[in-house]
Amino acid sequence: MRVVTWFGEVLSAVGDVWAFRTPDSLAHGPADAWPIAIGVALLAGLATMVGHAVVFAINRVSGVRMVAGMALGAVFTVALRLLMATTIAVVSWAVTAGRVSGEAVGITYLFALAPLVLSFLVFVPHVGLALGRLLEGWALLCLVALLSPVLGVGLWAALALAGGSWVVTQVLSRILARPLASVTSRLWTVATGHDTFLTTHDILTGAPFVPLERQERRT
Repeated sequence: MRVVTWFGEVLSAVGDVWAFRTPDSLAHGPADAWPIAIGVALLAGLATMVGHAVVFAINRVSGVRMVAGMALGAVFTVALRLLMATTIAVVSWAVTAGRVSGEAVGITYLFALAPLVLSFLVFVPHVGLALGRLLEGWALLCLVALLSPVLGVGLWAALALAGGSWVVTQVLSRILARPLASVTSRLWTVATGHDTFLTTHDILTGAPFVPLERQERRT
């Protein structure tokens, strides 16, 4: 029953965030908030993986290439999320002169991922990527709504903080994406004996991608 109760609280928190409301667990402090926040993030991650798996199935990608694509996508997505969360935590700490802990900001960021529970919709042909971008924008707005009470600042200040952190994250990720793509492609080539078409765009968009082998792309 404890698991059922926890899952119910996670779903309730998702509904609150969708409506730009602060979940009760977030207001009760880290001890109560961590399990729920992690649940929201896990649900969002699972939905993303389901959407990517359907995309692979539609494109008749299976076996090792599907596993590799999903694993690499998960690693790069988590890395980008960590970069964004770290940037927001550092900026928030500076803005509040250390009054708000990085832990509180990290929990808030996890809650703000609630719109990505719908990210399985990326499999929808023609509009999937656009829906993914809309969900990312929705998540950013949710972050603004949650940061405002957590930091004790107005919505415009929270928007400036979240927006500025997003810009910094995009700049840093673009700097890091090229060497990451090069290293990942090299590892794939060593493991399979074939070149890949993994690009920096694949890494930055968070879209489902597969390291397609060169001869397959030409057919």
